[in-house]
Amino acid sequence: MQREGPTHRPLLIGLLVALAAAALFTVARLRSPADPRHVIMISLDTTRADHLGCYGNRWIRTPNIDALAGESIILADFLTAATTTLASHTSLFTGKYPHSHGVPRNGFRIDGRNVMIPEIFRDAGFTTVGFIGSFALDKRFGFAQGFAHFDQDFDIEVGRGGYDQNQRSAEKVTDAVIRYLGEGEVPERLFLFVHYFDPHMPYSPPPPYNTMYDSILVDRADGPKNHPAWLPGKPPLVSRRLLSGYAGEISYMDKHVGRLLDFLRRRGILDDAVLVMTSDHGENFGDAPGGLPFYHGLTVYEPEARVAGLIRLPNGRHGGTRHEGVVGSVDILPTLVRFFGLPVPEGIDGKALDLNKLKETPRGACFSEATQPREEVEVDSLWFNARKARCVRLGKMKYIETLYVNREELFDLSNDPNERRNLLAGSAGSDLGAGDLRALLSEWDASARPLPTEFDQERKEETMRRLRALGYLGRSGDGEGREE
Repeated sequence: MQREGPTHRPLLIGLLVALAAAALFTVARLRSPADPRHVIMISLDTTRADHLGCYGNRWIRTPNIDALAGESIILADFLTAATTTLASHTSLFTGKYPHSHGVPRNGFRIDGRNVMIPEIFRDAGFTTVGFIGSFALDKRFGFAQGFAHFDQDFDIEVGRGGYDQNQRSAEKVTDAVIRYLGEGEVPERLFLFVHYFDPHMPYSPPPPYNTMYDSILVDRADGPKNHPAWLPGKPPLVSRRLLSGYAGEISYMDKHVGRLLDFLRRRGILDDAVLVMTSDHGENFGDAPGGLPFYHGLTVYEPEARVAGLIRLPNGRHGGTRHEGVVGSVDILPTLVRFFGLPVPEGIDGKALDLNKLKETPRGACFSEATQPREEVEVDSLWFNARKARCVRLGKMKYIETLYVNREELFDLSNDPNERRNLLAGSAGSDLGAGDLRALLSEWDASARPLPTEFDQERKEETMRRLRALGYLGRSGDGEGREE
């Protein structure tokens, strides 16, 4: 029996080596770009794409977001589904347009039959955690659906008399994430959502960001000479002061986004994750036709509808690649879910991008809609937004229809990115394919099947007061007021 030892020892050693190799292969596979462990979604509220360096801005400092873009696929032509916070985020999380998921604007409740992206990843074994910067996404509206941990500890008191806690700063949002993930082990599979709210009226960043862009007040050479708001003529001082504050808010937010990314990198989360950064809508600075300055929700022109979209793959694979075709915010859910090999919910409106091949294939028609005004417009019993501004994009052609003022517009964004020349107006009038786009929008309208929803009546007065404190409801008028 003793003579058999040497004969079996090589076999035993070989078996151990094989098992070790298999274990290493399994670990490598878990950490390979094709099989990431985590999902990170970051939302930048009210952030115009053209106010980030990675989208061509040359005067607002956003070094951290720009560095992330260098490691990401840049969605160069990213269209939000709606131009206010709750409807837009619900589209992002369901892959549906508002007239499918049912939420017309802020203050309404999300129907629980909607399948939200945290639910999909929760059911796949992910730990789902969310950190919210604004009451507009409060759990009372159903946005916490699918989250195991939902942090909405607002600490900025801004209401009349100083009694409401409606939002929190980028610094506090990042602090909350670091505090939560800094305690104990990182979950084996993590779904992390982080929402920043800072670039929002009244545009009051803390020092030194509150004076960082005062150059635009005195026309120094480093001011934004090519800003779209300058094109019709030099804006008044009050507009320039507001724009300076908005730029400061973006740079302040960028700093704390950078802190978040540094933390996620140190903790070994970032390079094992697919990260998506988007903005929910932009802001009109008086540089869109027919829109109110320093406002959003009323139009679907580019300042409000074109937003930022970055997708970072594990280890920064394909970093800096620009995807030039139009992509909708409804496309994010199917893109992420399919990338992780999970079943895509039935009945969604979005279409998945192939992040592995990055093949440029036309998406087809993509849509966006405004969420206001409310007064004398929300008359359709099926869908509140039926008469408001909405648009269809097909390639670089953009057709807008606004029924409550009986207006239609057509823009060729390849030659007119600032939407100055309506191709259907006056002597410039020419169909130029408007008939086909009109038919696409009509077909999309007819597909409206919104899930039932209602304004948060249970605590209506409180909801109105807190949304008003955030700038989402006007103080004039009756009923629910007027969104911003």
